[in-house]
Amino acid sequence: MSALGLRASHRHGRHAADRGMSTADPIEQLWSFVAAAGNADAVVFDTETTGIGADARIIEIGALLIGDDAPIYEYDQLIQPPTRLPAGITELTGITESDLADQPDAGFVIPQFLTAIRPLLLIGHNVSFDIRMLNIEGGLLGCREISNAFLDTMTMSRRMFPNAPSCSLQEVMRLLDINEIEEHRAISDARQTWQCLQQLKHMKDPVVLPDDEVEESRRRHAMTKRRRYTAYMRSSYLSNRNTTPVNAKPDGMVIDQFVSGVTVSGDTVHQDVLSRYGYDAWLWVTVSHGVIESGKNAGHPTLCVALDGVEIGRIPALQEERHRGQVPPEGAVMVAHIPNSKADRESGIYRLRLQMPAENSRED
Repeated sequence: MSALGLRASHRHGRHAADRGMSTADPIEQLWSFVAAAGNADAVVFDTETTGIGADARIIEIGALLIGDDAPIYEYDQLIQPPTRLPAGITELTGITESDLADQPDAGFVIPQFLTAIRPLLLIGHNVSFDIRMLNIEGGLLGCREISNAFLDTMTMSRRMFPNAPSCSLQEVMRLLDINEIEEHRAISDARQTWQCLQQLKHMKDPVVLPDDEVEESRRRHAMTKRRRYTAYMRSSYLSNRNTTPVNAKPDGMVIDQFVSGVTVSGDTVHQDVLSRYGYDAWLWVTVSHGVIESGKNAGHPTLCVALDGVEIGRIPALQEERHRGQVPPEGAVMVAHIPNSKADRESGIYRLRLQMPAENSRED
């Protein structure tokens, strides 16, 4: 089979992997990649990992083989790490522990991947991080380090946009008018890195951004950092807790993302219901669409939260705006938490926080 034929076959498997249901054979994919690498001059690649510290491990590799200045083959493989997957990484990438459960480990993937790319120019966005991660995994398996020549599109971006507050992949795409969203998935990041490279290498002179664009870029960068910090802090908080709901799960579509805790208004008048479960209880609730009936936000859409058939309260208008569209019209079954805060214990009050997906983007 030709390299292009192999690439088309692999892309079919990749779409299944996007849905967490890949049926592609990891052995066949890996050997096909090794064979195709013999026709390549360079590789654009990216890794997704369990974190950024010294103990981080790779959970996904995506690689775009380049021959004669054009993509000739794509490879993407999830890798099962020897450690738990932090909740913050799941939020960032969408990769879950169940996605990784039946995937090969690093010992299966890394040695052959390193062998395949040793003759190639390495291309990536902040590629030194990805090279370091490959060498960490390879070192644990007794593999020789890679020390290839490399090309870093982040370094190129900083040179071509010298006053840009951020040269993250997402921000560089904005600066280059590439209308795509960084997915934080290895193969899509590799594809987007290749797109950025094509434009960067044809720029003749650096571009100095006007003050208003610098300020807007700084605002976006600060928002992104805040979201990631919140995700990692939340990951640390959840890792020490059993978040399994203790009550019976109602029927309905389930949304069980623990990314953004939203306070439920009106919960203090239902202490009899909440006190049955106590502090730090995780609970199934039903969420339906409604309208705020009184006060300054009367008539504003809201989400009504019911526990064991009793409506406990509603989320505030501002939070409804931040999470609009995340709950289907017919409602959903979701998770809520009774926080175990010192202030609540001292006052004898039980509160309820609805666990929501990440806030909708407000950057555009």
